[in-house]
Amino acid sequence: MNGSFDYICFDTRHADEFRAFLEARGVPYETRPDSKDPEHLVVSVPDDLDDALDEAVEETYERLEREYEQRLKQELIAEDQAEKRVTAISVNLASGETCYVPIPEEMMNRLLRVLSTEEIGELVDAIVSAVEARDTRPICHHVQDD
Repeated sequence: MNGSFDYICFDTRHADEFRAFLEARGVPYETRPDSKDPEHLVVSVPDDLDDALDEAVEETYERLEREYEQRLKQELIAEDQAEKRVTAISVNLASGETCYVPIPEEMMNRLLRVLSTEEIGELVDAIVSAVEARDTRPICHHVQDD
């Protein structure tokens, strides 16, 4: 596989469902353990898919990622470990990696009262872009460029 996009699957179910989706659509892929956490699986997909298929892969991965987060939350609640409840914001880096920023549940609830999940995602993406592609000019110059 020449160029590829890497997708990290955090549990077996996540990986199995993602691979089943890829296989059903004839998308070749390679898998390997994540170097940072061998319990996670990296699924590499060619970066030259047509736009419609690429979008379907992205949407499916994001849906499976949300389902994983919900399963994780439900497992923690089922274990009655309130102190371990997880709320996090998914951060997609320019490198293709995804990381999660833990957020206190109360803060997340306040955010969700005024912003949709899409708006929170857009805000986080804007912050990540600004951090990864630093522009140290005064903010008034940023506005003029847009």
